Amino acid sequence: MHKKLIAVAVATALVAPLASQAEMKIYGRAHVSVDQLDDGTESGTNVSSNSSRIGFKADKELENGMKALFQVEQEIRYDNGSGADWASRDSYVGLKGDFGMVRLGFFDTPLKTVRSRTDLFGDQIADARNMTRLKEFGADFDTRFRNGIHYRTPSMNGLTGDLHYSTNTDNLTNPPTDDKDALSLGVNYRSDDMYLGLAHEKRESDDFSAVRLGAYYDFGDFRVTGLGQWADLKASGDVDTYGLGLRYKMGKTALKGQYYWVDTDGTDTDANMMAIGVDYSLDKSTKVYVAYARTDNDDNADFSMAGGGHGAQITPTVGETISGFSVGVLYNF
Repeated sequence: MHKKLIAVAVATALVAPLASQAEMKIYGRAHVSVDQLDDGTESGTNVSSNSSRIGFKADKELENGMKALFQVEQEIRYDNGSGADWASRDSYVGLKGDFGMVRLGFFDTPLKTVRSRTDLFGDQIADARNMTRLKEFGADFDTRFRNGIHYRTPSMNGLTGDLHYSTNTDNLTNPPTDDKDALSLGVNYRSDDMYLGLAHEKRESDDFSAVRLGAYYDFGDFRVTGLGQWADLKASGDVDTYGLGLRYKMGKTALKGQYYWVDTDGTDTDANMMAIGVDYSLDKSTKVYVAYARTDNDDNADFSMAGGGHGAQITPTVGETISGFSVGVLYNF
């Protein structure tokens, strides 16, 4: 506790001078749910903090027409009164101008961004990362790069490109003999009613790579989403993941459903995950929701439905059906 207080005091001391010169914003999210989860053998009820966070960000106009950027973000656990290390989420310093944007630090990759923009159950049960991260095969997609260097092109009629390189994904230092770099590339198109993203990521340390294509389209009160991922996992072979989602808004209420499935080269290692939910907006920053999800595993598969950004993790029973029911509240500030 003393170490965390010292970290906060030091960070505040660093942030304060910048706040006097730049546009400083304190922001965050409180996202807590009550869940009934079944791991295929036993079930239980718990309270879960789901990617709750607090952050500081600032930008400052420079004399040469560029803008300096700064952000520090940390996870907060409202369920057990704790938090992760300082700067445990997207944290960086950067420059923005007519040339585009450059950032240095620890933040989401282009591959991860494609999933987050098309996931109707992000940070809830049935978060798409349960099917796309592929930790069941030793992979670790949908994570942030340590030691990241990122360049984003200027927007060209809604089209942007991203190049994100990590000098070392595992350690704080990077000796010349270390071979743990990684590269994530992406192209995105956004308009008022649609998004289309394509990304490729390769991690040298594991020799894992993936291509991900995601999209959504809004028409009237409906949103349709889709995602395809094609991963090469070395010894585990090719693992393909596909997802479809549909959301319908009725005033302050949104009805949504999502279905993801994994197709592998292995024997009886496929899985599928379905979810249905209802969101109700109390205002622009606050909503409550209910959601139900289940994952059906083949005999040798152990995929979950309570992972990704959902705080309460369960260890699935191999070959069993995993399910959960969740009631939550989310407040953005």
